[in-house]
Amino acid sequence: MQIKPLLAAAVLAVSGSAAFAANQTVSFDGETASFIGSGPLLDGGDDELSFTGLAAGTYDFLLTLSGQYINLTGITLNGVSGSALSNGKILFASVEGTATAPFKLTLAGSLLKATAAYSGELSVSAVPEPQTYALMLAGIGALGFVARQRKQG
Repeated sequence: MQIKPLLAAAVLAVSGSAAFAANQTVSFDGETASFIGSGPLLDGGDDELSFTGLAAGTYDFLLTLSGQYINLTGITLNGVSGSALSNGKILFASVEGTATAPFKLTLAGSLLKATAAYSGELSVSAVPEPQTYALMLAGIGALGFVARQRKQG
């Protein structure tokens, strides 16, 4: 009996199922992070997805989620409930995050069949700070002042 191929197959099987476990950590690649949930979904309660790779700050998130044979009863991001949009996406506005803790998306619900699965994408955009608007208004005011001086002179 050949042990190496059997051992390699066992390691591959275990590592493959872990990649799609319900609770997982996903890193942002630019402004988006994609995830797939299959296998032991909603096993013993909620599925929790942790998103890393963002600096501390306030962000708006847009969740696109699709699935089959699953009944979701609650979706939160860092404890904040999202707003359903007309296009089937969910918006999480002004969610605060720290540099030390990941953003946590929690999916609650139940399975309708054992073959249930879901996938999704979380897009992020930074929320401008109030100082940004103040600086912009000061710049527009300065341009108006210069334009008025040129017109008078």
